[in-house]
Amino acid sequence: METLISLLTAKKNQVKGNNNGSELSKLTFFENLLIENPNLTDEEACQKIYGLKNKTNTYKSLKYRLEEKIMDEVFSGASAEFNLKSRVNAKLVVSKFYTIALVLLKSGQRKSSVNLLEKGLKIAIKNSYTDFILILLKPLISHFSFVDPNEKKMKEYIKLNEYYAEIYTAEDFVKLCNAHISHMYVMNKGAFNQAQLKDIELKVKRMNEIKDKHQSNTIYTHTYDLTFFYYSLINQHQKCLEIAKESLEINLSASNNDIFGIYQSKRNLAVSHFQLGQYDEANKWFTDILTMAAPGTRNWIFSAGLYFLSLIGCRDYQNLFKLTMSVLHNKNLTKFPIYEEQWKIREAYLHFLIRLGKMNLTSEENSKMKPFILSKFLNSLPFYSKDKTGQNITIIIIQILFLILDRKYNQVIDRIDALTQYTYRYIRKDESFRSNCFIKMLLLAIKADFHPVRTQTYTAELHKKLLNSHLVTDEKSTQVEIIPYDFLWELLVEILYKNK
Repeated sequence: METLISLLTAKKNQVKGNNNGSELSKLTFFENLLIENPNLTDEEACQKIYGLKNKTNTYKSLKYRLEEKIMDEVFSGASAEFNLKSRVNAKLVVSKFYTIALVLLKSGQRKSSVNLLEKGLKIAIKNSYTDFILILLKPLISHFSFVDPNEKKMKEYIKLNEYYAEIYTAEDFVKLCNAHISHMYVMNKGAFNQAQLKDIELKVKRMNEIKDKHQSNTIYTHTYDLTFFYYSLINQHQKCLEIAKESLEINLSASNNDIFGIYQSKRNLAVSHFQLGQYDEANKWFTDILTMAAPGTRNWIFSAGLYFLSLIGCRDYQNLFKLTMSVLHNKNLTKFPIYEEQWKIREAYLHFLIRLGKMNLTSEENSKMKPFILSKFLNSLPFYSKDKTGQNITIIIIQILFLILDRKYNQVIDRIDALTQYTYRYIRKDESFRSNCFIKMLLLAIKADFHPVRTQTYTAELHKKLLNSHLVTDEKSTQVEIIPYDFLWELLVEILYKNK
């Protein structure tokens, strides 16, 4: 009851200073105006509120107060969350307790403030929020040291402070490792060189030593993910699978519900099974993670792209169609222009598969497909003429496939020449094995006069190498294959037999 009375007193004091009816009326009008007209400029808003085109100091002051009001309401709405089953929600609850504790302390309600700090501390410890733990401990240590001396509690909190200060240092190291490796990844123009791989290996080794010593969600999440990343770089996908399984087991057994850690572990499991050719198992995990991520978010769209590859792997064309339509018809796709272009390319391949008779669509499913004209498709890709990172390869290849399907072999030769020039200019040799392999196979198909048997004979050795190489799923790499080359080659040979 004491805490409740303290809160009511603090609220009463706040209301006294915020009771200007005229001001509230203008703020409400301004807010409703923006809700109804979200594209309103400052000049237009000022005109509607004050009848003046130029922004006045009065208008600027009103705008500032409205921003403050809405921030207060957003904070109030967020702080109303009390679902402690999620670590994200738990962080909001701890933040609320800490902020209100400061307000109570300022109002002279120290005892109630300390109660809230202790309540927040328990939640922070359970959810492994080291930074918040240390923030909450500082005023508690001060309080029980000299304000309301309590040696037992003082020593308890000092011991906790020492323990979590050590964990904080460990977490900081792991976060910096993640920052360095992520920066290296983003800035790299091509594959990692040997020196970079060695640097990552050493960092991952040290991170795992820290992981075995300290229990922390932050340490677990970064360490497992970067360890997975390292082994995927060196194509040890069985090891990746083991890491992903261990990571998921750790996350599921934790006392807190780290949704992101669980999601990340499951996605790594799906990718590992996919790389090992275990498509049915991969598809189970991809289906699972797509239900975890909110539709239309970056994680959802990216994971859908990986699932697309796995569905191709097991030739599940009907689910391939359903997945593609669900992404293309999501209104948020346009917020991610590069992903949007990739999915338009996937849609073009759907049309190609339909022409090959790989899909039996109902009239309702057909109605969801846009009419496909190759030239119109190429003009609809805003990044097509600017791309220098590898995506163009897939676009040129789809042109080649449609031309072969239509028996326009002279144009095919021109496009293969363009493809060769493109890879020579923009794709580094040390990171383009699969694309170079595929292009060489296309050149041999020309040499074989597009005869199916001769083409298969001439390309047998290269085809074997292509099948034995690993598909790159890295969204940034120039090696990225929106459609796997080995699958495209299978389709091309099928067309040649049909055209014979």
